[in-house]
Amino acid sequence: MRSIFRDFSYDYFDILAHPKEQWYDFWQTYREKHPKVLQEYMLKNNLNESTLKEKLESLERRELDKLSQYWQRVGAAEKAKVLKTLGKRADALHLEREDFVIHILGGLGEREHFIIPTSKGNVVMIDLLGCWLSGKIEDFPSIVFGALDDFIEYSHVHVRHFMSDDERRKRFSLLLHRLPTELRDKTFDEKLATIACFLDKYVEHYNWSGFYLTTNDRLLSLGAFVGEPTEHLEIPFGSGICGQAAETMDVFVVPDVSKEENYLACSLKTKSEIVIPLIKEGQVIGELDIDSHFPNGFGASDREFLEKVCEALIRS
Repeated sequence: MRSIFRDFSYDYFDILAHPKEQWYDFWQTYREKHPKVLQEYMLKNNLNESTLKEKLESLERRELDKLSQYWQRVGAAEKAKVLKTLGKRADALHLEREDFVIHILGGLGEREHFIIPTSKGNVVMIDLLGCWLSGKIEDFPSIVFGALDDFIEYSHVHVRHFMSDDERRKRFSLLLHRLPTELRDKTFDEKLATIACFLDKYVEHYNWSGFYLTTNDRLLSLGAFVGEPTEHLEIPFGSGICGQAAETMDVFVVPDVSKEENYLACSLKTKSEIVIPLIKEGQVIGELDIDSHFPNGFGASDREFLEKVCEALIRS
């Protein structure tokens, strides 16, 4: 069995060697050691440098001390349990695949695990702090295998940029089948956040996924999103691609944002964009905005899929 399971928690626990006022500086060094994973981790948690500082300031040294001491005491035994079970379940988990590894790291405690796509494959990141704060760390193997089950499921429906429109349609159909379950028993705001995370997780070329909601002043106000934080917290109707979509109630697909005179730039990485208005009882109540780092990122299948996502949201 290839080596897919590695513990990098010692890099993370070096934070305890620094006074708290230096934790942000520590994170820069930490990120240099794991650049692909931690940069994507920041995007999945909507973090810029300012909000990262706030998150680090909110961490309690006492909790990190407890976690560090706990992991020093039991970490080796817990990892041995995982490795033993990995050997037994190698065939079922398809461990011969070369497209993923499992890394134990420390993060900001938002969740127990993340699936992080990189140019060299996927990293199933186990956030020790998230495991600790959830109270489930004492059953560490179940966390790891729960994350692996999530990855196996993810790999069956993950939409890759290089796929043809026909291939995308097949996987979009699978995602649409799952969406009602994801939205069940949630408030409207929770549904917005769920959809943003759902799209970010399962579609490779959706690099910023979020909602703007209409206010009484014909403004679009930023709602739930996943991706790089944006300075465009409010957009007037008619301004930029989002404003035009709200004004006209039409879907806007922009293959190359550099050729749009009325484009409001959020990130230099953005190459293409699609905006789907949310229309209820003849009124625009908001819109779904997706940016892609790929030129011409949105084909006919993407438009069909996202329109159905918005319809499901309005109906739910």
